[in-house]
Amino acid sequence: MSVKQEVFIKSYRESQPRGDLHKSEPDLNSPRHTQTPRRLSVSSQSSLDSEGLAVADQHSHWKEVDLDDDIETLLDTSESIPPYDVTGKTTYERACVKVGVTPARCLLRKLDKGRALDLKHYGLGPRSVIPVTMALMINRCITEINLRGNCLGASGMACIQTMMEDNNTIIHIVQPGANNLRSEGATHVARMIGTNKTLRVLDISENGFVDADAVCLARAVENHSRLTVLNLSHNAFGDPSAACFSHMIAENGVLEDLNLSWNHFRVKGAQELGDGLAENESLKSFNMSWNGAEDKGTEAVGMALNQNSTLQHIDLTSNRISSKGFLTLLKALPHNEALRSIRVGRNNISTEGAKVAVAFLKTIRNLALHLLDLSDIILNSSIKPLLEELKQMHPDLQISYGYTDSYGKHKMRSYDMVAEALSTMQSFCQENKIQLVEMFARFDADGSTSLTREEFNEGLKEAKIPLTTQHVDKLIEELDKDGDKEIDFSELVIGAGQKSERKAKKLTMKL
Repeated sequence: MSVKQEVFIKSYRESQPRGDLHKSEPDLNSPRHTQTPRRLSVSSQSSLDSEGLAVADQHSHWKEVDLDDDIETLLDTSESIPPYDVTGKTTYERACVKVGVTPARCLLRKLDKGRALDLKHYGLGPRSVIPVTMALMINRCITEINLRGNCLGASGMACIQTMMEDNNTIIHIVQPGANNLRSEGATHVARMIGTNKTLRVLDISENGFVDADAVCLARAVENHSRLTVLNLSHNAFGDPSAACFSHMIAENGVLEDLNLSWNHFRVKGAQELGDGLAENESLKSFNMSWNGAEDKGTEAVGMALNQNSTLQHIDLTSNRISSKGFLTLLKALPHNEALRSIRVGRNNISTEGAKVAVAFLKTIRNLALHLLDLSDIILNSSIKPLLEELKQMHPDLQISYGYTDSYGKHKMRSYDMVAEALSTMQSFCQENKIQLVEMFARFDADGSTSLTREEFNEGLKEAKIPLTTQHVDKLIEELDKDGDKEIDFSELVIGAGQKSERKAKKLTMKL
């Protein structure tokens, strides 16, 4: 027999009778038993019997199979397995090819680095967002995504909803502004909130939502157990939807920050929201600025503050409130030990109303309030001595009034709050004949050569430098180059020098 032979086996038992199994020892030296590669002709229509050998059908077609080569192929582990796509970069590139869009290199870098994926104003649209969501289905490092201004539409929101059903690491979603979600998109948002229970921060402002959309959105938020921050500003919610939001506020025990500013709530809507605030036990910040609460709506909010023991910050800026409504709101302060700031700027509050408010605040011994914001409300100079007396009684209380931006001949965009703050501190240093760094060293209580927000505010109070919290916030935001929420002395010197150079250049240009 030749070395290369075809073995046709119908059945092992049929080819080897039982009586012949032990007849004689096989001749190992014979060509039949020499070690040659075994080849088995197997038909595509054949089957295996109980012994594991091929059984051919009558009309089957046989083909040669090298058994040794086949075993080597099965056991070959030399081929390298591609690494798992942890970041989702490979998935994103392949999805871009399938969808027919160009991959963004900067997006690939962001998938690989950091926990925040900032894609605001990328112009993604409903088509280009598909590869992004497919990559985020795999990526488990990203915890925050910003999709502001991408014209996603309802179909783009549907992709995000599908992605969030599988992703439990993203806890912060910002997708407002020019995304045009509308009512159909609101349905997808509500489904996303209902299916994803790890979401904590959601910003869906400026998406054209109307009163009818409040039903599904409020119900989804009401039943969510982890969502703490919700921004619904710059939409078209009004009095018809106020009852839905009122029930949501009353029933949800997790939400801490709710923003309903720049909507269409009027007196009735404000009263409904006030009823919800009275029963709420979790909200710390409530923003209803730029609506139309008026005095009656503000009165309902004030009554809610008598019962609410958790709310710390309330914003009723530009709500058509007169002095009467303002004083009604302040009546809750003797009974509320949690409230830290009240913002009622850009309302119709007179100087006489402000004087009555100051006199009322003097009667409260244990005042928890730290900020009373009357921004863009013009009060005459007769209020100043009263404010100084109030400051002596309550040194932690700060009252800001008047214009916060530059008006008149100068354009608002030219107003530099940081420059004004530095100029005020430099004037103080010149009057006391000290250096700016020396003044900051006095503020530095722990000797760390850096100032926290608390140390900064405390130092300003002790030195009696007239800077508002807005000035301090802007100053820290501008000078904090390393992002540690503190101002190092080196950052201060560099920042002051840069401001001085800019001022000198402007003077030179004028001359």
